[in-house]
Amino acid sequence: MPSPTEEVRAVWTSDQGSMAQQTAVTRWPKIVEGTVDDIDETAASSDKEKRAERAAMRIALQEIMHEIERNEPLKPLREDGVPGIGDFNKQLNGIGSCSWLDCPWLFAECYLYRRIQTIFNASKNWQGYDVFKRRKDSTFVTSRAAVEELASREEAQRLLFIEMTEIALWGNATDLSLLSHLSMEDLQDLQGQDAIQKNQKNIVDNDTDAVWAYLQCTPSPVDRHVDIVLDNAGFELFTDLIYAAYLLDSQIATSVQLHTKQFPWFVSDVVLTDVDSLFEHLGSAKCFPDREYLDRLVPRLRKFFECGAISTTSEPFWTTPYSFHEMPNRAPALFDQLQSSYLVIFKGDLNYRKLTKDGLWPYTTSFRETLGPLGKSRMKILALRTNKSDTCVGVESQVKVDALNAEAPGGAWVRNGRYAVISFHEGHC
Repeated sequence: MPSPTEEVRAVWTSDQGSMAQQTAVTRWPKIVEGTVDDIDETAASSDKEKRAERAAMRIALQEIMHEIERNEPLKPLREDGVPGIGDFNKQLNGIGSCSWLDCPWLFAECYLYRRIQTIFNASKNWQGYDVFKRRKDSTFVTSRAAVEELASREEAQRLLFIEMTEIALWGNATDLSLLSHLSMEDLQDLQGQDAIQKNQKNIVDNDTDAVWAYLQCTPSPVDRHVDIVLDNAGFELFTDLIYAAYLLDSQIATSVQLHTKQFPWFVSDVVLTDVDSLFEHLGSAKCFPDREYLDRLVPRLRKFFECGAISTTSEPFWTTPYSFHEMPNRAPALFDQLQSSYLVIFKGDLNYRKLTKDGLWPYTTSFRETLGPLGKSRMKILALRTNKSDTCVGVESQVKVDALNAEAPGGAWVRNGRYAVISFHEGHC
């Protein structure tokens, strides 16, 4: 494994057979094409000024799609009046010559969504528009059965910590950018109690017992503040709110802060308006006609927000191209804040990739080692991630890795979203 002084190699979109390559070749053009379709649909029912800007925006978006398809070099981002462009261009300059299909995956994917955002930021009538909202809402509606099941079970009893953690974990299986091609039946197969029990054996790094031991053995301070760095909107956000409510009700946490993105990011990541949208859907009898449990649960969730027990925040650092190894230098105030947190829960694949620097570590490398500076800090980190990329660590032995490769050949267990990790680092005092 890499020594402390040796730089781990990041995943590149040119790596043959990698999820990075598949994403760049097939998913990115479809995501941009879907963005074009969305603004066309919105413009059709919009005012004259908004429609007038649509043509230029379509051209700019299609230019991105054609650049990807022709494997052109990545261009410096144009200033759009919003801070952060310099960070992208500085990192792009540091990488040197690279193209869409031959560049570090993590950087290029962040670059893609920031470039899309420059088109909206530079407009007059489309600023603040969430081009992915329509897709988020549509996918959440397909989760009706699972939402109603979780609402009824949360109302009936205080679930055990392990089960609640796994509910929050497998909610991440509904990442829109990866699973939008599935049918409603497929989505429901990924959610709910039966799926959780069936898939527990697929948690390839399971530190739940270590987390529970930390929560039970540490003193009970007056302030047990928990931070949750969110991933996807819709059903996963619903499971995150259920998880936050459980942590508060069980007095594991005295307050919970949810970290959202500042602008639409990676198709389905939570922006602040998605929280309001979630409550609108949960309150809709059209979306959720079975109101028996939701009409009791939703007011309880709202009350947590109203009294400040659950709050939201949006840090610019979450939408930069940097891995979290750069947090101490690039976002020192955020780093200090999270070090003082009782527990920091990172949701989803992108956060996991950024925690581990998207490195091609040996699968048996310890989670702590891959965290870099965060692994040497006081930050208590819990990563809940279903495996949808090329990076995975914390597997207990090479024997286990060999068994996984036999069970899911070609490294499918690292990429197909059917396997997961619950990885914990207790931090250093």
